[in-house]
Amino acid sequence: MKYLVEEIIWGWPLIVILLSLSFYFSVKTRFVQFRYLKLIPKLLFEKNNKSNKFSAFQTVSLILANHIGTGNIVGVAYAICYGGPGAIFWMWMTALICSSLSFMENTLGQLYKTEINGEYRGGTAYYIYRGIGSQFWAYSISTLFLICLGIFMPTIQATTISETLNTTFNINKLLIGILVTVLLGYVIIGNAKRLVRFAEVLIPFMAFFYIIISLVIIISHFNLLDDIIRLIISNAINKKAIYGGIIGKSINIGMRRGIFTHEAGIGTSPNISSSSNVSHPVKQGLLSSFCIFIDTILLCSLTAFIILITNKYNIISENEYLFIGLPNKGYNEFVSEAVNTVFIGWGNLFITISIFLFGFTALFGSFYNAQTNLMFIFQGKKYEKANVVYKIFFLIIIFISSFYKADIAWIITDLGVGVAAFVNIIVLLILNRKVIDALKDFELKYKKKLNLSYYNNELECWRNQVK
Repeated sequence: MKYLVEEIIWGWPLIVILLSLSFYFSVKTRFVQFRYLKLIPKLLFEKNNKSNKFSAFQTVSLILANHIGTGNIVGVAYAICYGGPGAIFWMWMTALICSSLSFMENTLGQLYKTEINGEYRGGTAYYIYRGIGSQFWAYSISTLFLICLGIFMPTIQATTISETLNTTFNINKLLIGILVTVLLGYVIIGNAKRLVRFAEVLIPFMAFFYIIISLVIIISHFNLLDDIIRLIISNAINKKAIYGGIIGKSINIGMRRGIFTHEAGIGTSPNISSSSNVSHPVKQGLLSSFCIFIDTILLCSLTAFIILITNKYNIISENEYLFIGLPNKGYNEFVSEAVNTVFIGWGNLFITISIFLFGFTALFGSFYNAQTNLMFIFQGKKYEKANVVYKIFFLIIIFISSFYKADIAWIITDLGVGVAAFVNIIVLLILNRKVIDALKDFELKYKKKLNLSYYNNELECWRNQVK
């Protein structure tokens, strides 16, 4: 099964398809992910005229909670260890080009969203059902996401949190399981508004904390920054450069890590972004594509820089060490050792706090993702009962996961989400005209300085917008 996941589902075929489609949509939208970057601050803090709906800022916070996880730390270290510094370059390229896919799928999610129990909900299953009319694939995707994102993915985050706290502070895993379960229970037992409020507070704090510590380390080695950037680029594209012999591995690992981190084109983000109350679907598409820059270009890059600039890493190829900067250390210790070069003795504490915050908030995104698909599968009173059962089940899973490793969860999650990604790609190709039309509407109004509101009598949530 592991070979099926790594070499076939998440091997070169899916990567090539995602990148090809990303480039196609980038050209078709005239690189929309870059053209409106100056609008992002205005869109992010746009006034929410419906207090019972999620604002753009709240939704972006929840999207980032879903994107930003332990992969931003451990995943980057893994990429450097087995792909060399050049892997970071390919993570950048993947993020920049795949942001067009994020724009497409999240705009599409907004177009076909619906209102359930006073909340906007939408996502891949919703636009498959409403846009294409395929009940089979809509329910198949929603079931896959419910199982993979709502059952298996949370076990990965919970296990990582537990192992990290246990190793650093020697806290009993039973106490860790109880603590995390109780805290998470307090967040999710209420309505979705409570979960989003926690996300909009924790995510900015978490990002600020990580950015400040990382910048201090980088500035303390600032004279080496140019060398590190040159090292990353040269080892990504120059076969004659040091570690150039693993350039193929560098490309593969860098691209895979990038896609795993920002999830563009996979179909998971629209489950969250569709909840936003924006006056035009394109606005959310732009904000969602910008989340990729924050996640990969900013946070993943900071992790890479502090590892490389402090020389605290090893590079391994076919069980042979090509570079040894940390004798007898694994990639999971790269960041803590890098932090120790400036904040002596505080590396383990920093990595523990970061992993706890990143992992804990990632659970918010997993839960909301699953709940959105639960709403699609069950409706009315059936959903109310199913939601109660799922919340209890979710918390039990988190508690149990504190005691066990989640190796099988990785495989099953990658398999399910990989299959969903192939379906989502086909759907994006079929429905891309809807997004392009919405983009043209936005561009025309923006050019003429008109009210950036959208109206479409054929779509449920856009019939009563200002024309």
